[in-house]
Amino acid sequence: MLTLVLSPVAFSVHAADFNIDYKGSADHPLVSRYKGSVLYMTGEERLAQAPVLVAVKDQPVPKTVEGRISNRWYLSPKGVTALEVYRNYRQALSSAGYEVLYACELAQCEKPDTQDKVKEFPRKARWVKGDAHIDSTFNSGNQPGFSYFSMSKTGPEGVTYIQLGTSTGSGSLADRTRVFLQIIEPQQMQSNMVTVGARTIGDGLQRDGKIALYGVLFDTNKAEIREPSAAQLKEMADALKASPKLKVYIVGHTDSDGDLEANLALSQKRAQAVVAALTKTYGIAAERLNARGVASLAPVASNAAEAGKSRNRRVEMVVR
Repeated sequence: MLTLVLSPVAFSVHAADFNIDYKGSADHPLVSRYKGSVLYMTGEERLAQAPVLVAVKDQPVPKTVEGRISNRWYLSPKGVTALEVYRNYRQALSSAGYEVLYACELAQCEKPDTQDKVKEFPRKARWVKGDAHIDSTFNSGNQPGFSYFSMSKTGPEGVTYIQLGTSTGSGSLADRTRVFLQIIEPQQMQSNMVTVGARTIGDGLQRDGKIALYGVLFDTNKAEIREPSAAQLKEMADALKASPKLKVYIVGHTDSDGDLEANLALSQKRAQAVVAALTKTYGIAAERLNARGVASLAPVASNAAEAGKSRNRRVEMVVR
């Protein structure tokens, strides 16, 4: 965890006096709270998009990024200025290797209307519970004590973005700094969650002579078909039963990770496992099926990133 100056996290019932953390909430593992602050609200999204400001010719411009989004909304201790909170966060993140994408302090933010550009960010963020205090963090883009930064750091899994904005409260929060903190971490979509129906399979085979199927699942470096694949195998069998004269190749594909010869053997075994399931479990005649494994020799996307690798790991039906 990136440490500012920490205080213990409370797990108490949320109080209207703004002095107790929201029930069950906790600081994010990457970055903590300013010492003595209250974690008023939190929210998470497994895979979503959010805007962050980046500098384009020294002007703040929204850029949409995506990943696992974690939202935190803090209230600082009484009497601590917004600028002190802001600079502590920025210094801590800089020390941890994060680089500034855009930043401004107080009066610096006024000319480019930075606060106006981020006023919707807390309102559109996902929270455990909606709250008027969060919605009015930057109000109409005119709250005092406003400073903002966005920063990023590239790691093995991709780029992590962190943005933070401060403002000074009013009324019962007049002596408290409001902190909107959002962290966007690299997160790949959970793929292979959709089964292609028999009619779609038949149409694809008739139109293109082949169809890629992502609902037949295997564990890494294994050729045993996983149980959730049953729905997709049934649809494949139904498509074949709807066209009794149709003969197909069942082709196994892998990504480029690992040794090519090992992947050729693995993709062949996977194709054979699919053929065995279609014949033994679903009653498709063996002479209608021919197993082939081609490893990574026929990619449909670049193997440079996980998104492309996920597309390349597939089973195809190809008309013979």
